[in-house]
Amino acid sequence: MLKAPKFWYLKKDTYLSSSLFPLSLLFRLGTKLRSLFSKEKQSELPIICIGNIVVGGAGKTPVSLKIGQMLIEAGYSPHFVSKGYAGLEKNNTLIESWHSPKRVGDESILLAEVAPTWVGVDRNRSFNLAKDKGADCIVMDDGFQNPTIKKDFSIIVINGEQEFGNKRVIPSGPLRESINRGLTRTNLIIVIGKISNEIKEKIPSHIPIIYSSFAINNENKTFKGQKILAFAGIAYPEKFFNSLRDQGAKLVKEIIYPDHHIYDENDLLNLAEIANKTQSILVTTKKDFVRIPKSYRSLVNTLEGKIEFEDENLLLEILSNVVENKINAI
Repeated sequence: MLKAPKFWYLKKDTYLSSSLFPLSLLFRLGTKLRSLFSKEKQSELPIICIGNIVVGGAGKTPVSLKIGQMLIEAGYSPHFVSKGYAGLEKNNTLIESWHSPKRVGDESILLAEVAPTWVGVDRNRSFNLAKDKGADCIVMDDGFQNPTIKKDFSIIVINGEQEFGNKRVIPSGPLRESINRGLTRTNLIIVIGKISNEIKEKIPSHIPIIYSSFAINNENKTFKGQKILAFAGIAYPEKFFNSLRDQGAKLVKEIIYPDHHIYDENDLLNLAEIANKTQSILVTTKKDFVRIPKSYRSLVNTLEGKIEFEDENLLLEILSNVVENKINAI
């Protein structure tokens, strides 16, 4: 996977973003044509879609994990469905403990720690398989832009640090579709952190907004004052680096790998050598940690945390109504 271009997240246009604009128009046209000529398939299960408008880094997976946990605690039996992004597995597969991130993707490995998780290109088939295995609702990590899936409830996640970048569509910017098109198709917005007034004004008044934050686990506060070599292969690593700084860590070096990078022995030996020279400790994200060879994981620390919603009761009430209405309608 490639790194996201830096100009995507600049607040002003650059020569590159302007020169790529004609290709963005073609991308938007292709997206519109796909929507026009695709037929939605409806599942018997309630489908709750957690998506975003930018290509990555908004926080879909942490939000999906939290919502899955909430539904379980409320007495439901949710299954996660993911495409298994960057994984080699294309068939519909239930994640097992022996699966590797290279095979099924890193996000599905994390999701499977909370609830049964399915990957595969044909997500509609995954819904049917999940139903056969006892699921009463689906939390779909990504897929908001997939026109072949009928969603019962769609949530867009916005990361306050990145928002919508330069507000241009791929490849001129980080957007999968125009902001207006995405916002008019969602049922609810979850904001991680805070967003600008400019973005607030773009959100239709009838769409509820749930604010949230990424809370670091208490044990990670031991990083305060420590010299750290931070590395990550995620879509928006700046969020991770800033979280470490917020904890009071001293970052001696930041190393960025491509999104979903599968680490090998050479990567870890190189990182360990740099950490030794700088007398620092290695720290990465939990998402990166599962992509590190097991024999080297003892060398690496993780910054772990979870999403906390400001109004969790309201969100659970909304989602419970979605699930109950679909179940009662069958």
